[in-house]
Amino acid sequence: MKEADGKAEAPGAGFGQGLSILLVDDDELVRNLVEGLLVRDGFTVNAVATYAEAMEQLGRSSPDLAVVDLNLPDGNGLDIAQYIDARGLDCEVAILTGFATLESAIEAMRVRVADYLIKPIRVHQIRDRLNRLVEHITLRRQVATQSETIARLEAQATRDSLTGLFNHSYFQQQLEHELARCRRYQHPASLLFIDVDNFKQVNDECGHQAGDRVLTMIAAILAGRSRDSDLGFRLREHDLAARYGGDEFVLLLPETDKVGASVTAERLRQVVENSDFEISPALPVTLSVGLAEFPGDAGDKNTLVNSADVALYAAKSTGRNRIVAYSPNLTPERPAEGWSSIVDLQRVEALEQLLASGRAPFGFACQPIVEVKTERVFGQEVLCRPGDPLFPGPAELLHTAAQVGKLTNLGRQLRQQVADMVERTDGDQLLFVNLHPMELHDPQLCDPAAPLSRRAGRVVFEINNSRNIRDQNRLRRVLGRLRELGFRILLDDLCQGYLGLNSLVRLQPQFVKTNIEFLRQGQGSQRAGRLVRHFLDTAAGEGVKVIATGIENDRHRQVAVYNGCSYLQGYLLGRPRVITGSRDADGNGSTAPAT
Repeated sequence: MKEADGKAEAPGAGFGQGLSILLVDDDELVRNLVEGLLVRDGFTVNAVATYAEAMEQLGRSSPDLAVVDLNLPDGNGLDIAQYIDARGLDCEVAILTGFATLESAIEAMRVRVADYLIKPIRVHQIRDRLNRLVEHITLRRQVATQSETIARLEAQATRDSLTGLFNHSYFQQQLEHELARCRRYQHPASLLFIDVDNFKQVNDECGHQAGDRVLTMIAAILAGRSRDSDLGFRLREHDLAARYGGDEFVLLLPETDKVGASVTAERLRQVVENSDFEISPALPVTLSVGLAEFPGDAGDKNTLVNSADVALYAAKSTGRNRIVAYSPNLTPERPAEGWSSIVDLQRVEALEQLLASGRAPFGFACQPIVEVKTERVFGQEVLCRPGDPLFPGPAELLHTAAQVGKLTNLGRQLRQQVADMVERTDGDQLLFVNLHPMELHDPQLCDPAAPLSRRAGRVVFEINNSRNIRDQNRLRRVLGRLRELGFRILLDDLCQGYLGLNSLVRLQPQFVKTNIEFLRQGQGSQRAGRLVRHFLDTAAGEGVKVIATGIENDRHRQVAVYNGCSYLQGYLLGRPRVITGSRDADGNGSTAPAT
């Protein structure tokens, strides 16, 4: 309201131009009178008589203003106001009533009613009140627009346009502030430099759009926006992630020493390695990470950045897909000397020597699989025996190969040796060979000219952890190509839940393994029994043969036979026996995978 000569100035004609009003009043005379006033002042009016009609209109669109009678024949005007408030509609509400009470006024304030219009209707009073509400709406929307503009400008100044993470400049400012705080309170902080391995190859072979998708998906994982964020990696509220430039990201972890930062980095590395980036061809996407701690490795910002950068260089130059923590002996000129890392450098060097040492660097043991009906040895599971004291078993070998991006090389070497082994074993027996999920990305696996492909009729590929492979459609295509080459397929660890049963149908294996403990659970409760029976019935219905593993005594054998398993595997039927190159004559009894 404007003031002139000490008197309130009347609203100008057409002050409601461009605004819409929902008018709700069951009194036809009042409704017609108010509607006429509103139309003359330029409002677009939608007049209804009942609560139900009002709710129907609000369900279609939100007006700028709602003038609502307090008491309606089928409802209450305050309920309409509460509906508008609860849904955050951009609409101011004025209550029209001739029976205002203190209680109704308090309730109106709770649901954010903007004004009361008192009956009987006084034209100048209604126009004055509505004019004030229009001014309020205009001012509020101007402020909101200005706030949005400021927020957008701030985002442009501090955010990376592609990934939405903070940009290099903002990160540098925050790093300075955080280190000052850590210095004041004598708290640690860790800085992680993160680089996407072989990113140029992704751009060259898959295109720059695929490269952008890789960057945005990694950024989504860092920011907690990804569907993969529930797999073990999630930043805290006060951690800071930024795109440092190109294919490089940075993480600032306040209140975190080097050990804690290594755990966070390893979780991130694993999540990215196991994510499906939906690029074609399906190249593996991995990360190299260098980390440094304040104040242990550096007492100022520049030194901390340089230390983390040197650690990243070491991670890149010694194999990629690994995490290296800074140490004083670590320099760009000597990246592999004296590094402190969650990757065991001795094992990395031993793996590389094994892969480069010759045609058959690995030994193998075979454990028999026995057919229930005939009690004859139906096949042998091939179990890798590294033969190096740094690798007590295949698990350590696999873990090291995964950390340094050598799983494909390891898998090819092992498959070559298995191909040679086929010629030295009983021609009536199948060889069960384990595949790591990462090997499914190796194009040589489905190459008809590959050494093992020429002996496919004797080989069953055991697929481990198939439920954790995100791209099930791609897995189905790869397994289909392997079957076309003559390989048979076995799925392991499928005997729990809907996903496992669904995989029996979708992936069409010839065999599936179940541990004896799962079968024994079926004898402990009706619910577990139903699950066991459902699994076995589904397998039988799909023509899938079930192999029971872990058979160590006659009781185990009886349980497996009772449940209709076709084949048995375990110590009772035979321990792993060394084929070649192993120091342990009985294979140590391990049933770890060959690859």
